[in-house]
Order: sequence, then structure tokens, then C-alpha cells
Amino acid sequence: MSAMRSYDFAELVKRKVESDELDYKSAMSWRTMTRQEKGKIVRHLTAFANTRGGFLVIGVSENASGVPSQYTGVTEEQAGSFDPTPVGDFINAHIEPPLDYIIERPVVDGKRYVIFVVKPFKNLPHVCSKGVEGELQEGMFYIRTAEASSRPARRAHELQELLRRCMRNEREQLGRILRGILYETRQNGEENDRFRDQISDAENYFRRRKGSGKKGILLKFAVIPDIRLRNFPDTKEVLKIVESSVFPCSEPRFLKHSEAAAGQPASGSLRFLAQDQPLMWQFFDNGVFSYFRFTDSPMLTLEDLARFCAETAAFAGNLAEQFNLSEELLTLRIALSSTADAVLDGEYRSPEKEPSAEISRSAADLISGRENHAGRLFRRIGEQFQVPDCKLDRIESEIRAFLESR
Repeated sequence: MSAMRSYDFAELVKRKVESDELDYKSAMSWRTMTRQEKGKIVRHLTAFANTRGGFLVIGVSENASGVPSQYTGVTEEQAGSFDPTPVGDFINAHIEPPLDYIIERPVVDGKRYVIFVVKPFKNLPHVCSKGVEGELQEGMFYIRTAEASSRPARRAHELQELLRRCMRNEREQLGRILRGILYETRQNGEENDRFRDQISDAENYFRRRKGSGKKGILLKFAVIPDIRLRNFPDTKEVLKIVESSVFPCSEPRFLKHSEAAAGQPASGSLRFLAQDQPLMWQFFDNGVFSYFRFTDSPMLTLEDLARFCAETAAFAGNLAEQFNLSEELLTLRIALSSTADAVLDGEYRSPEKEPSAEISRSAADLISGRENHAGRLFRRIGEQFQVPDCKLDRIESEIRAFLESR
């Protein structure tokens, strides 16, 4: 489903028409819902997952004509009640295998909404393992119909479609496993440690050469692949790829094109160490990319952090596209080190020694959903600095506008 990779929350809230991938519910609190009401939510989520994936928007009511166009939103208490842990515990107690979904709480036109974003099943379709009277029937596979109904798959062609998708997913997974065996590229625990060690060694190298007397914040960014890249290009080609992956903008907070194109060979990697500023990047021949830069002072604005998250998320997606990756998993990690005296936006401090944010997504998802991933990285760090949601919401919308304008 195309919308699953790059979605517009405002458009979802205001679409006004339910479909096989969208359903609306009026404002509610998970804490006060009955078991039957929770079962109805699970039925919709499971039906989405067994069809094409979809969105369940909470905070939109129907008007007198039955059109979902009353944009009430939810209260902060209602939004907070949809905590992933109790919600996930209830869902997974009734559905097997576990659903792949996330809970978003966007603000649209000044009102908060709760949106379940549900991914299609990957290997096996989801079956109801425990019933809820009147809502869920044990042993049933629920599907979403074009008439916006979430019901059991009873017809022969519906069950056959579930089976076909299951077999297709199994073939794709088997193909990935065989490629990993044949080319020995699938990352194991030991190799993952090696990737992390490379990043740590690169940081130590940078600190020894550029860290003396620095009182600013050390911005750290890394792209870690799930598989070792095969046939790593030669130096000239890699530099071209890195440069073309840089997000084009004036006054960059991440990398300039000239800095991306100036790497030099260094023991199984390419490295750029700036002469006139505390900045370094290193790209290893297994596909690990690391970046380090000291800020001028321990003061960092929300806008600067947001721009850094935006540019790095766009860079990672562009990098994956340049290497013709699609299903491979990539981990993006941003961290702020040396933060004992760090202040965000002039007033916010973090109790964490090293506030960080990490997401793991398929390369295809990174390429198409950079606005959402940048916003998620930014929000996770902002929350560790205890920045109010209202400020984080505003900056997140600016991130999307910044990325979408180019």
C-alpha cells in the first residue's frame, strides 16, 4: 500500500470516507473502554493487517448524515491512555501472530488524534486465538472489505487470496535467506558487534584529533546495515554516491557537498576529517557509515536539531537508493554526547548521559518515508530533554515542510 510508506496525517483525518484501508472512531480512552469495545478495535486492526494494511483514526465522529467529518480530536488523557504496552498486551492475547503496527498521536489543526498505523502481514495471516463475545470469534481470519467492513474471511476466494499472499511472502523470505547463505551477507551477532566496534573506533579517532578542549555537544550519526554490502565500489564511485546522497539545502546542519566528496582511503574505509572544523565522517567497506561533529557551544536550538534529523534521514534514504537496496534493513542512530551542560532551546536539559534515538527500517521505507522517520528521531530525542509536546509537534510539522519543499 503506497500510503503505508509516506502518509499525511492531516489528509487521513479529513478524508471523510472509510475504505478497506481507513476507519474512523469517535474520541475514546483505552482505560475506560469495555472488553467488547477493545475487541472491536482489535477486529479492525487485524482485518487491516490481513488485507493491505491500514489506518484507524480515533477522534473523528460522524455527522447526522453518517459522514465522518466531526473533527473533535481526543483529550491529552485519552491520547495518553493508548500506551503501547497495555494495548499490545490485549491485542497479542487475542491474535496470533502479533500484529505489526505503531500508534501515532499527531496534532492536526490544533487537535490531537490517535492513529493506529497497521502493516500488512509478512509471513502468516493473523488469526483470532481468543474470542471476545460479539466482536471476535476464535479461529477466524478477519479481512477488510471495499465496503469498509471488518469481517471474517468466509468465502472461498477470500481464503484463497490469504493463502496466495502467504505463499508469496514465504517465497520472498526464502529467497532472502538463500541469498544470505550463498553470499554470507546476513549479519550475525558477532558481525553486529564488529559494526558497533567500528563506529566506536571511529569516534575515538575523531576525539583524539578534534576533541581537545571542546565544550560543545558531540553530534553522532550512524547508518548500520543489516547485511554486509557486496561488491563495494571503488573510491571514486563511493565518493560520488556519498556526495549525491547529501540533502540539497543552504546552510546545511549535516554535510556540505564539498565535505562529502573529499574522503580519503583509510584501512578498509573512506574517511573525511575536516581541517578547519571539528567534523569527520567515515564509510566502511561493509556499508557502515558514521559521522561526528562538535557544536560550537553546549546550547542547541530545536530548529538545529530538527534540521540535523531531517538531513540525516534524507541522506540515509538517498544512500540506500544509490546502492539499489530495497528490502534490506538499515538502522539509523542519532546521539548527543558530552551533554553534562547541554541545553536544548535555551531551557531544556536531559537527565540522560547520552540522549539518543534509533530506528530500524527497510531501505524502501527510508526512501519513501523520510519525513516521518526524521520526525520520529527528533521527537525521541526531544522527549529525553523533556521538551513539551506542543513544541515538538510544531517542529515536526516544520521538518515535513522542509523536506517536502525540496
